[in-house]
Amino acid sequence: MGSLLLAVAFSANMQITERLDQIWTGGLGVPLGHTFAQLWWPTAAIYFGLTGALIVANFNPIIAVLSATHPLAWSFFFLNMSELIPLAFLFRAHLQRNPDIGLVPFLIYVAAADLFVNVVQALGLYVVVLKLGFGQIVVLFFWQWLMAAIIGGPMGYAFYRAVRRAGVFQ
Repeated sequence: MGSLLLAVAFSANMQITERLDQIWTGGLGVPLGHTFAQLWWPTAAIYFGLTGALIVANFNPIIAVLSATHPLAWSFFFLNMSELIPLAFLFRAHLQRNPDIGLVPFLIYVAAADLFVNVVQALGLYVVVLKLGFGQIVVLFFWQWLMAAIIGGPMGYAFYRAVRRAGVFQ
């Protein structure tokens, strides 16, 4: 039930960011999507594991496809899972050894998982499907990854700490 609540909140958040990303990048990238996903996905992966995290990640693409919020909405299923699977395993491995997670490991895991999905997005979407030039791919790749790592990671950690302190999912 908790993962479904996070999924609804994530989806409401993404309805705004996807439209802004479409205006900002002309529909080629999702820098705000990468950034604000870090607010919801790490907490979902930490508290609900891979299954709950995938519920959170795949609820929004259904709505995005049905409401046509972004031209790349069809790819969000694959891209969301490409980030959440490694993220869930990284958090699970960490939390099996330690009862809590600090800021630095949290940021490293978020940056690593978002780096992975950006590679998947660059190769699978930008090269194969959209056939973008190398310069465009590099700009979109670093723009999305840096926003997720530098802005999204700390926001996600603050949200995780607030949820942990509140004991909502304990």
